[in-house]
Amino acid sequence: MEETRRRFVISSVLSVSLIYLCLSTCHVSAFDFGRRQLRFNTDGRFKILQVSDMHYGFGKETQCSDVSPAEFPYCSDLNTTSFLQRTIASEKPDLIVFSGDNVYGLCETSDVAKSMDMAFAPAIESGIPWVAILGNHDQESDMTRETMMKYIMKLPNSLSQVNPPDAWLYQIDGFGNYNLQIEGPFGSPLFFKSILNLYLLDGGSYTKLDGFGYKYDWVKTSQQNWYEHTSKWLEMEHKRWPFPQNSTAPGLVYLHIPMPEFALFNKSTEMTGVRQESTCSPPINSGFFTKLVERGEVKGVFSGHDHVNDFCAELHGINLCYAGGAG
Repeated sequence: MEETRRRFVISSVLSVSLIYLCLSTCHVSAFDFGRRQLRFNTDGRFKILQVSDMHYGFGKETQCSDVSPAEFPYCSDLNTTSFLQRTIASEKPDLIVFSGDNVYGLCETSDVAKSMDMAFAPAIESGIPWVAILGNHDQESDMTRETMMKYIMKLPNSLSQVNPPDAWLYQIDGFGNYNLQIEGPFGSPLFFKSILNLYLLDGGSYTKLDGFGYKYDWVKTSQQNWYEHTSKWLEMEHKRWPFPQNSTAPGLVYLHIPMPEFALFNKSTEMTGVRQESTCSPPINSGFFTKLVERGEVKGVFSGHDHVNDFCAELHGINLCYAGGAG
């Protein structure tokens, strides 16, 4: 898809989604003081590597699932580590996003800190900034979701946040709701403006309400209120001095459990990539996609959860994309 002022290209490498965002003249940054700045390169590119569903256990001690009998003795978490190392070295991303089910506490680990250290090691060793959100399995060990995000936040090169500073205003649900702002390149008039906004959200794990066949959680009203407020604030900053812009900067959303709208696409002609299983989304539609359409800034929503789905499809101007499983 090409536009006059920017080009948005979405591609996929095996089970890892890569996003290239190219700009010509675009648009404030106000990234947290003391945290590493994110900005477009001088060639107008910013590459994001999405990694989902590693389900990491204890390295070589944790054998693979769903492989042939011949592969079983030789396949472990270390295959995931090697895959990530090769992909990072090949693609040289500017940011790595781990989009949930990073570890699998219920079946594979009783020491989730050790598992996370191993799971995120390729990103840490690369020196590239990275962030993470949680999926529905991450907390099934010896840490709560809050404690996990606090741990992830302190790891080297991590730009992750437990929750936004103004979370108390919205009594925001979950842990790992935050916004990242990608500024213009050095030497550009847009050096001090965010020209791409990332919204990372905690889609929860399982609903505690009865009466549903599927128990997967959803983006709550409090989170949607936070998103809308943040989006409007960033739009205002984008249009103010210096170098005021006429339109808002584009945005991307990262969310582990796909929204119900992902289930609308079943024909190969409707998508780029492959669908190989049904969409396992929340049992009710909380209206988050409608909110995104109303705001008009978000150009892509990137999810995981359904391990063998790896496609993008467009709905009302928003690309809905699966990462596939990296583990």
